[in-house]
Amino acid sequence: MGRLFPRSARLNVVGRRVFVLCLAAAALAAEAPGSEDTPPGCMGSAPLGRFRVSIYRPDKVAGIPIRQVSQVPPGAELVWNPVHLSPQFSSKGEIAVLVVPRGHTRLVTLAPHKAGQYAQWDLPAAANVVALVLGPDGLNMNKVKNLVAKDEDLLTQLAAYAQETSEVESLMQVLANSESSGGSANAALAGFSSAYGVAVPKLDMHASTNEQASTLLSAVMPTATTYDPLASGTARIEQTTGLAASVAGLFFGDPVGLAVGGTALVASLKSALFPNTEFRSTFAQSAGGGSLAFCTKNLSAKSRTRIAYLWAYRIPDIQRPVATLDGPAYLPLGAKSTLKIKIAGGFNPKDLARARDWRLVPVSGGDEVDLPAIVGTSPASLTLDLAGTAPAAGDYWLAATWDWDDLGIGTVHLRPYSDFAHVKVAPASRDRLVQGNGVVTVELAGADFEFLDKAVLERPQVHRAKPVDVYFELPKGPRRGEQNSLSVDIDTAAAGSYRLALVQTDDVTHTVPLVVLPPNPKLSHLPIHAHLDEGEECFQLEGTGLDRVEGITSDAGTITGGPVDQGWRGKIKLSKEARDGETFPVSLRVRGLENPLEVDDVILVVSPRPRIAAVRTSVLQDMGVELRGDELPAAVSIGFEITVDHLNDGRTQGRPRVDLGCQSGELRHPLALAPDERGDGAASGPGASLTFAGSGALYLSLDPAAVGYPGCELTAAVSIEPKGRSKPFVLGRVVRLPRLEKFTLTSESLGPNTYAGVLLGRDLDVIAKAGWDAQNGLPVSVVPAPVPGNPGEQTLRIAVPWPSPAPHAPLYIWLRGETTGRRTSVAD
Repeated sequence: MGRLFPRSARLNVVGRRVFVLCLAAAALAAEAPGSEDTPPGCMGSAPLGRFRVSIYRPDKVAGIPIRQVSQVPPGAELVWNPVHLSPQFSSKGEIAVLVVPRGHTRLVTLAPHKAGQYAQWDLPAAANVVALVLGPDGLNMNKVKNLVAKDEDLLTQLAAYAQETSEVESLMQVLANSESSGGSANAALAGFSSAYGVAVPKLDMHASTNEQASTLLSAVMPTATTYDPLASGTARIEQTTGLAASVAGLFFGDPVGLAVGGTALVASLKSALFPNTEFRSTFAQSAGGGSLAFCTKNLSAKSRTRIAYLWAYRIPDIQRPVATLDGPAYLPLGAKSTLKIKIAGGFNPKDLARARDWRLVPVSGGDEVDLPAIVGTSPASLTLDLAGTAPAAGDYWLAATWDWDDLGIGTVHLRPYSDFAHVKVAPASRDRLVQGNGVVTVELAGADFEFLDKAVLERPQVHRAKPVDVYFELPKGPRRGEQNSLSVDIDTAAAGSYRLALVQTDDVTHTVPLVVLPPNPKLSHLPIHAHLDEGEECFQLEGTGLDRVEGITSDAGTITGGPVDQGWRGKIKLSKEARDGETFPVSLRVRGLENPLEVDDVILVVSPRPRIAAVRTSVLQDMGVELRGDELPAAVSIGFEITVDHLNDGRTQGRPRVDLGCQSGELRHPLALAPDERGDGAASGPGASLTFAGSGALYLSLDPAAVGYPGCELTAAVSIEPKGRSKPFVLGRVVRLPRLEKFTLTSESLGPNTYAGVLLGRDLDVIAKAGWDAQNGLPVSVVPAPVPGNPGEQTLRIAVPWPSPAPHAPLYIWLRGETTGRRTSVAD
């Protein structure tokens, strides 16, 4: 037939064709028919041979396998390059090419060539369907030469046959890949369904492979659904051959292979182009190196009938799509990653799957890195597999090849997975991990978290505690570049030790220890008072959790102390800047907290508290026994003049009160008196009272025995609100002294220079010895005897030396436990 291009156009490509012919000659020399390079086995069928079918663009030296071409450019050539022929091909074997241009207006037949030789044809513009007719024993081309068929039914049938045959080929390739990799057939079919828009039902994996194959072919080839492949003995395939082979066997079953075009397609081809020809369906299987293995059902030919094998391919006629990355693309090295893709209007996301040779081109220069890529369509996405590649970290231009041109997508940033060995809770947020705070957000630091995929909170110390997924948030979002902080929500319902498991997209788990602290300390009975002009003053805090308080600071002054029992006891020395009426917060340094715990209104500065400056004592009764300096005789009313600093300084709001007690010794009953109040009663004794004794002085009258037993160091403290309470002041020690009324020396001799004497008085049982001076005395060996008719009076028989040191010498007595005698008012 005549050439499709004018001679002038052909002259522009002569040089390129010479180069192509040289390449073809080299290829034929290396892979001529009969070489040892045999095609792979065809699934459920027999091989016709292995061939390269390519399309060349006028301005490009390299050709592209026909099934990788998305759109035939003007001036393109179809090249046939046999790699290996089946023995059934004779030297007369021929190949003819049928072309259906876009729009199905006519069928173009191109001149036949020897099937075993390199051949090339000029393709008409906008070629849409390319069909190859292989005749192992030649083709009857009587009616083919210069024939242009205008049968629209034939065009439609051939286009449909090419489309559905192509889908069946893809289906079998998907199934074969799944079987060789051991993957799930249903998972593989889901990808096929998405790519081709074919609703493939989920397979019943318990059904036979023939039944599954029938289900698949019915979905892919709806026009053949009336045919039951299982009813045909010629279509049955053994179960051991696999699902892909079963699909192939059913496809070649009479008449499924040509059912998409129906008998009309066979009749049209035979009558219009190839009389006396028996057509058999063929499918192409990828055979490596850009070549195709043509597969068919191996049946004997009928007498006087040529066999012709039909393979058709529908070129998608898809323009190069405009695709860009949807946002920044940061990918971890050594792993699969899925990127969102934006497809410009007018393009279908699934068209991007036709791009090939995906690669990474270093932005800064260097070798390109090839990598597998899978296109997703809902939504548009691109999955890149970096597991089998080893590019360096850096920035790359993501590109592919579309037909003969480059297809750029955008810049991707490759980063290594971060080492989480040094990840810790940021100090600023550690103090939020306190029981009772609810769900709190804490910050983690110490690594790049951009590839974090999951966070799980574990409590290993609690039996059967289930790990809980926790919400986390990155400042920029996942895979948006280096991010050295991470926000994680932690439930603080229970105090204790936890582990936060962080999982990056590589499924490697890293753990970060966490501690949820007990509730923070709380203070009660506030404020405490700190007095001006006090120097260092003791105080005690009350509340809960104070055992964890390791120190306290305040602008009020210097504070020292520590936990004691359930509280906190310490001392404070006010600063010179503190003023009366000021309230100060404190900072508690709590064990486990990163920052001090601030508590407001803890210390109230008040004016100086009262201070007992001096006490003068007056004993009205003559006890008849020497009273020593700090002694307070029991059962005797004593007067105390108490001088008090800051008693009346114009800032006093309350009345003073004197609190009486014992610093040591046994307390009988505490006593509290206010001026002009009396303490009459069994507890306070008769006549206990307190009055003002002028400015800055109080007068107290009481029996010390009303407060403490003998041995008690009687103390007084003055309290004035709001100034507070003075330090206790020791008034004296309570003692029980005997009352001596009379001493009679008798003439009864008790031994050499020793005579008996008799004492009359009260409380004589406390006397242990008697004598004439403070150093020498004789022990008392008898018990006092009551005086009949006089309750409380006693007589005591004692021994004294004689003669006395002087006439009417005073008697000395020793109280129990004393080492020196006391002078008395009685004499011999």
